[in-house]
Amino acid sequence: MSTLPSLIPAFESYLTQEEGLSPATARQYRHDCLKLAGWLGQERPALEGWEAVTARDLRAYMGHHKPAPARARRLVSAWKKLWRYLSEVEGLKMQAGPAELKTPKLPARLPKALTNGEVSRLLIAAREQSNDAKGLRDWAVLAFLYGTGCRISEALSLTFSAIELDADRLPVSVRLIGKGNKERQVFLSPTAQRALHQWLRVRRTQGHATSSYVFSHLTGKNAGEPFPVRTIEAAMQRIGKRAGLRPEQSTPHKLRHAHATALVDAGRRIEDVKEVLGHASIATTQIYTRVNKNRLAATAASLPDVLDSA
Repeated sequence: MSTLPSLIPAFESYLTQEEGLSPATARQYRHDCLKLAGWLGQERPALEGWEAVTARDLRAYMGHHKPAPARARRLVSAWKKLWRYLSEVEGLKMQAGPAELKTPKLPARLPKALTNGEVSRLLIAAREQSNDAKGLRDWAVLAFLYGTGCRISEALSLTFSAIELDADRLPVSVRLIGKGNKERQVFLSPTAQRALHQWLRVRRTQGHATSSYVFSHLTGKNAGEPFPVRTIEAAMQRIGKRAGLRPEQSTPHKLRHAHATALVDAGRRIEDVKEVLGHASIATTQIYTRVNKNRLAATAASLPDVLDSA
């Protein structure tokens, strides 16, 4: 049996404690590296350890799974972190491995945000199915994502201590841990406030008493553990289908895009939008101003040419 997976649990702890990654990112990197270890164990059973893994092996993995550019970039990033850990912490003499891989380029395209009507249909469809704990969870998470513009990993990492309540015990803001383990405060829109308040009522009475996670399993063997990203993604696909949305529209990140676009359309300063979204660079946020300019250009082009009738 391959021994490759045995070093991965300690790698996850290293990512949070030494590299400063958020718990959600560390879990994702662990998952990515475990999948690589499992594949290598099947396809390269003669490998004696991580020291023998080469860039050729990693390219073979990429060729077999054919990940989309964004996921391929994440895999390369995870592998580079793993190689550094194995070399510097475990003292292994590693091959160059991921250092020889080219980081895949993402296509330069503008995000296509959901319209207000599409967001409304999605949340209404979720609300219609919220008469049990699972349905309420789905609605609350989706409404929270849209109402805050946060990343799905940030939402699922939210803890009770990160919620600020007002005098009436209503949530007014949250502290989110984003990329690079950077913390930011996000004030809740009415949509996010209502969703979080209703979920908290259920979570506090039915949930795992000692778990600090807000969006966590209420019962079963995983009680108290945060919901996996894939669980929310699958729920959103089901709800999106009921709302008449296409599969590519029904992703958590589309709600983040919709939130950002709504802020820009409402005339909010780009610097404020950057802070809400937790972007490291304002250049990342400015893509939403390009979306807005395209919409304004389309509006201008739709006006009749009065000179033709003059």
